[in-house]
Amino acid sequence: MNKTRVVVVGYGRMGKAQVRVMRETPGIEVVAAVDPVASGGPELGPVRLVRTVGELDPASFDAAVIATPTALHFDAASQLVALGKHLLVEKPITSTFAQARQLLTAAEQKGVRLAVGHVERFNPAVRKLREVIKEGWIGTPIHFSFTRVGGYPDTLITGNNVMLDLAVHDIDVLRCLVGPVKLAHSMCHAIWKEGVVDTAEIFVAAKSGPSASMHVNWVTPTKIRSIRVTGSRGVCFVDYVLQTCELMGGQLLKSVEPVTSTYASFQDLYRATDRIQFGVMKVEPLRAQAEALHRYLTTGEIGELATGNDAAAAVLIAERAVQTDSILRRSESLSPPSVDIPPTTSSEWV
Repeated sequence: MNKTRVVVVGYGRMGKAQVRVMRETPGIEVVAAVDPVASGGPELGPVRLVRTVGELDPASFDAAVIATPTALHFDAASQLVALGKHLLVEKPITSTFAQARQLLTAAEQKGVRLAVGHVERFNPAVRKLREVIKEGWIGTPIHFSFTRVGGYPDTLITGNNVMLDLAVHDIDVLRCLVGPVKLAHSMCHAIWKEGVVDTAEIFVAAKSGPSASMHVNWVTPTKIRSIRVTGSRGVCFVDYVLQTCELMGGQLLKSVEPVTSTYASFQDLYRATDRIQFGVMKVEPLRAQAEALHRYLTTGEIGELATGNDAAAAVLIAERAVQTDSILRRSESLSPPSVDIPPTTSSEWV
């Protein structure tokens, strides 16, 4: 059987990971990696490393993975769309919503199949959460709380921010779970570098009913990637990294009442709360995404992959969040009054 020949554009941290999983995916042959400055290594194996796409014979490959820094996605993807090559573009699809729409129009005109690497869709804990919600284990979903923090970028290219880098992951996951959403409110901070959003809190409403809050930052020294879903029957906790999905509920099996009003009784009640640790088959999300990409390129079935429209919607929400909160707050400017001052109804800080 003929293999799908793939080129990986960008050979930094994400590009190296893409080369690895693509090489390990049956039905895919990685013919080259493209990067203007990177050096090769044993992990490339037989894969060529070239400086520009122009050095490649267009007839030598069928599709490409764009793993460049975000600011370069639009130009790199546009060049390959012009060649008629199918694409997987790492998230976010582009730096702006306007660029995303332009790229999608060009891809449609050229008949290019375009998917976007919102890899958390393939996290087995997220897949399990989708099942838990669908089967009614938490009852009616009421609120989603996302936390994605830690890890300031080693290199920061103009135009990037924590919304494009981190928040788009959770915006996309939320849309997968509840459907269309809209931005309700946002607060953004520029802690380390003037004018660069590195911390944000956004509030989103889903057309289907639930609300959601998302906290993202590059500042926290420890990486945390989690979801908490509050439902009418219980609360579900998902850890993206550990790939766990746990449900807590007061009456999942039977009603439990406190014996007395003492604090010890309260602790006993807390320990007696039903907890279900759902079984999660651990897999590398990037590998599962590569397999889905191969199916898409060979059959045209998009499956769980993020479409260009999905990715554009995530960028639009991220863009609106920054625009809505036009004043970027710096931590040193926040100076609440002394706690010894009694608050009044007109107090800004209480």
